[in-house]
Amino acid sequence: MFKVQPPQLLRYSVSVFSVLLALLLGLLLGSQLKQEVSLLFFAAVVFSSWYGGLASGLVSTVLTILVNDYFFTEPFDLLAIASRADRLELIVFSSVALLMSSLNVEQQTARERTELKQVEKILAQEQANRDLERQRLRSVLDILPVGVLISDAKGRLLEINPTVKAIWGADAPLLDDASQYHKYKGWWASTGKPVAAKEWALARTLATGKAVISEEIDIETFDGQRKTILNSAVPIRDQTGTVVNAVAVNVDITARKVAEEALRQSEAIAKARAEELETIMETVPAAVWIAHDPQCHHMTVNRTAYELMRLSPGSVMTATPASGEYPFPFKIQKNGQDIPLDELAMQQASRTGQEVEAEFEFVFSEDDVRSIYGKAVPLREPDGAVRGVVGAFLDVTEHKQAEAERQQIEAALRQKQEWLDLAQTAAKLGSFDWNIQTNVNLWSKELEAIYGLQPGEFGGTREDWARWAHPDDLPKIEAEFSHSLTTGTSEFFADFRIIRRDGRIRWLQTRARILYDDAGQPWRLVGVNVDITDSKQIEIALQNSEARFRHIVESNILGVFFGNMSGNITEANDAFLQMVGYTQQDLLLGKLHWLDMTPLEQVERTQQAAEELKKYGVCTPFEKEFFRKDGSRVSVLIAAALFKDSPEYGFSCVIDMTARKQAEAERDRSELMFRTLADTMPQMFWITKPDGYHEYFNQRWYEYTGTTLEQTQGEGWQHILHPDDVQRTIKVWQNSLQTGKTYEIEYRLRCASNGEYRWHLARAFPLRDRDGQIMQWFGSCTDIHDQKLAIEERAQALQRERAARIELEKVNRMKDDFLAIVSHELRSPLNPILGWSQLLKCRKLDAAKTTQALEIIERNAKLQARLIDDLLDVSRILRGKLSLNVSAVDLVATIEAAVETVRLAAEAKSIQIQTQFASAVSTLEGDSNRLQQVVWNLVTNAVKFTPAGGRVEIRLEQVGSFAQMTVTDTGKGISPDFLPHVFDRFRQADDATTRTYGGLGLGLAIVRNLVELHSGSVQVTSLGEGLGATFTVTLPLLTTGVSQTSKDYQLPEHSLDLKGLRIVVVDDNVDTLNLLVFILEQYGVEVKAVASASEALEAIAQTQPDLLLSDIAMPEMNGYMLIRQVRALEGASGKTLPAIALTAFAAETDHNKIISAGFQTHLTKPVEPAELAVAIANLCRRNSQPLSPESLRTRCA
Repeated sequence: MFKVQPPQLLRYSVSVFSVLLALLLGLLLGSQLKQEVSLLFFAAVVFSSWYGGLASGLVSTVLTILVNDYFFTEPFDLLAIASRADRLELIVFSSVALLMSSLNVEQQTARERTELKQVEKILAQEQANRDLERQRLRSVLDILPVGVLISDAKGRLLEINPTVKAIWGADAPLLDDASQYHKYKGWWASTGKPVAAKEWALARTLATGKAVISEEIDIETFDGQRKTILNSAVPIRDQTGTVVNAVAVNVDITARKVAEEALRQSEAIAKARAEELETIMETVPAAVWIAHDPQCHHMTVNRTAYELMRLSPGSVMTATPASGEYPFPFKIQKNGQDIPLDELAMQQASRTGQEVEAEFEFVFSEDDVRSIYGKAVPLREPDGAVRGVVGAFLDVTEHKQAEAERQQIEAALRQKQEWLDLAQTAAKLGSFDWNIQTNVNLWSKELEAIYGLQPGEFGGTREDWARWAHPDDLPKIEAEFSHSLTTGTSEFFADFRIIRRDGRIRWLQTRARILYDDAGQPWRLVGVNVDITDSKQIEIALQNSEARFRHIVESNILGVFFGNMSGNITEANDAFLQMVGYTQQDLLLGKLHWLDMTPLEQVERTQQAAEELKKYGVCTPFEKEFFRKDGSRVSVLIAAALFKDSPEYGFSCVIDMTARKQAEAERDRSELMFRTLADTMPQMFWITKPDGYHEYFNQRWYEYTGTTLEQTQGEGWQHILHPDDVQRTIKVWQNSLQTGKTYEIEYRLRCASNGEYRWHLARAFPLRDRDGQIMQWFGSCTDIHDQKLAIEERAQALQRERAARIELEKVNRMKDDFLAIVSHELRSPLNPILGWSQLLKCRKLDAAKTTQALEIIERNAKLQARLIDDLLDVSRILRGKLSLNVSAVDLVATIEAAVETVRLAAEAKSIQIQTQFASAVSTLEGDSNRLQQVVWNLVTNAVKFTPAGGRVEIRLEQVGSFAQMTVTDTGKGISPDFLPHVFDRFRQADDATTRTYGGLGLGLAIVRNLVELHSGSVQVTSLGEGLGATFTVTLPLLTTGVSQTSKDYQLPEHSLDLKGLRIVVVDDNVDTLNLLVFILEQYGVEVKAVASASEALEAIAQTQPDLLLSDIAMPEMNGYMLIRQVRALEGASGKTLPAIALTAFAAETDHNKIISAGFQTHLTKPVEPAELAVAIANLCRRNSQPLSPESLRTRCA
């Protein structure tokens, strides 16, 4: 362990002491030690150097030399060294002592270094431990929920944890000393005084060394917030007890203080509420029960409740006694029945959790019963559970009695009010009370009803009343009221009109009294308004009636006279006097007596009217006649009535019926004419009432239907309708009856004579009066059966025409599509023909290329010719003009020949053509070329639609008496949708087929027609697209020999010998002309080529040719005209020049026209050289006598 160096004085003192100790020992033991005394001094020097270091060792060495020289070296007691030996000894001693001191010091130094290293290691470990502890302390401080401040002894803040910043704000500073603590603002919570810097707990702890615990301080944080903290501080002391640090703790109790304050306030409020509740319970006039548990065992009851129960306070502690019996001096009943304990209001409210209202009685005795009204409300916990009940109960006995009395009074008042209301309603009056000074006007509901208002709707002021007064009457009534006020009259009466809310006008009469106050000023107007509309209307009606009657009498529109039952006429208007031919003077003289003026035969009817008049006061109008003054008669319609106040006196109204009688006669005549006309009409005619009831049919109706009026009137006519037309007809007829629109419909009626239903057009028009009301319906039924059939026929024809038009449009579309395809198919071969032709003209091709070019040109030209042949064949097929050269045909050879023409195309696509022919198949009757065409078309199609590397198989076998050929390929197949249309003309599966494979879509159509011409059939099957197809041709085999005469004789090509023939060739197309010349010259023919018909005539005359080869379509003179002139020139000589027509027209009509014109045959362009040579050879063999040159020249001239 490190040795602490002793103080310097102590070290030297030890050196001196050790030398003196060695001296003392040497003096005492000198006799025993003799020469060994120096060892004692060596020990002193060693001890001194060990204890005090090198300096102490030197001091002890010097002292030892002096002491030893003085006490133990002779001369003794003197400090002198006499001998050399002594000096040498002294030197050795000194050297050894110094050496020992030095060694001792070195040893000590080495030991101190070792101890120092050990101490430094220990200190480093302690420092690491302190750092770890500090880190742990820092972690603890960081997570502590309280603020911690650490300071040194002077108060400098060394550390504050995050909670301090959370409490005081992020800007809380680390202060340098305690004098700056005032920067942390605080106030003592108890006094509110500011906390000085030295009063903070940390400063006081540093100053006193004592701990300060939990001082409550209000603070203001550095971000301006106010908080409350608990501030504590404790000192930290070193080993000596000195305060070296202090720790302060801040606890934020703001939330707790707020909660404490809230709790304090809540407690205060609760206490106040409890006091208030207690006060209320004691002062409220109701009996209050509070149950503190759901079972209502523990109760609080107020004083009023005890008084109500007639019990002393505190005697009731429960509302639900365990015994289940009432602990009260009364019974609780309702309607005379005891209420069970659990049915009481508070118990119900606790059990159900709902408010409960109840009425019951406290029965103290039979004569002492109190009526109680109560309400119980459950008290709930925060979770909704019932924790108690509050009940309040009132003694309503007096209220019940008063209510019963009030009800009796109200019933009496209500009855009286009802009587008053009935009286007012019956009298059509309503009361009002108008305070003139305050302008408050009160109306009864009856008065509001008179005005058309709802109860309470009237505004209550004079202005509100003025809104409903008639504007024409308002000024007058206000003037009358003002006059009453001015004159001081207490009564006020007035009649006026009002306009009700619904717009109706009513007459009212006001009957009111004006009340005056003590000052004599008008105060109130109280009265009633009576609805006098009915009486007013009667009054006005009477006035109007009287005026109208007077006007009628005076206007002389009809005759009126006044008289008595005795027959005297006392007064009459001019109209009546004119009817009977008398004057006013005659009337005044009493010459008019209605009985004397009555013809004798009508007296009885007149007396009957007089009796009726006496009995009822009026008589029914009747017709009669009066004698005129001149003795003639006038027909009148008369009615009479007696005056109510005079049963013997009355008046009569008389209408002159002369014109009416004449009209009736005219009407009867018109009706007779109408019926005669209707019965002679060819149509059926009928008349109905406005409701559709049939009341008349003309004679034609009965003749056609065979019915009677009784059978068909009303709705009976419906039975004659066709059953399918009945409902439709009724519906249309009912619609016309309801709307008044013209009735028109077509239906079928049964004819009685033959039972046939014939179509009729029914029409009916309404006959209306002047007001537009329908009086009758006039209708007719016209027979349109034949027209209907014609219309139906026309409709069918129109439908057929429309279908034909659609078909024509379809055909036109097909034609357009076909023309587009033809254009494409004809142009496509022209491209290689023209291209290779241009290349050949350049003459830059070698022999191989030239051969290839010629082959391509030939192949495409043949393709064009084949397309044209197909078109011609289809044309012949469509016109039925396709003919066959029938002979016995070897079908195997025909198939092989057709296959050979296709084999090259198949090999180009690596398609195998396999044939399998049955050996037993015999010959058949047919056209070999056409059958070969059939085979060629089928095989060509198979090759065309089969991909490269595919296979085409041809089988021929005999099935019964038929030959059956099948062509099967592995090509693209045929979809099921297109399969039925395979053999249709111009049909291909889709446009892509045309673009990909070409063709016109005619081949299979030609195949079908050719096969059918051979009495055979062709069918196709395919499993679908991509699965190939199979075509099967069935042809009847030959059973008997066939004549060979129908077969045209053809010369074999190799046997043709045309050398020396002279032929005139005419064609306006130079290229065609040159081609023909070249072909014929190859056969050795002498050719005369000309470009027009006129030149041809000259050439014929000059060369006397063996044959004429002529184009048809030429300008100026065509081929027809040329041959006719040639034949005309031949007429004289009787010789016929063979002539061949060469034309692009290939129709059957063209062939007939060419032959009839004079040509022996015709060839269609383009022409094969061999075909041309054969045709020439055939004709020249039959015609060997050419025309003479002389005759031709003569005719041409």
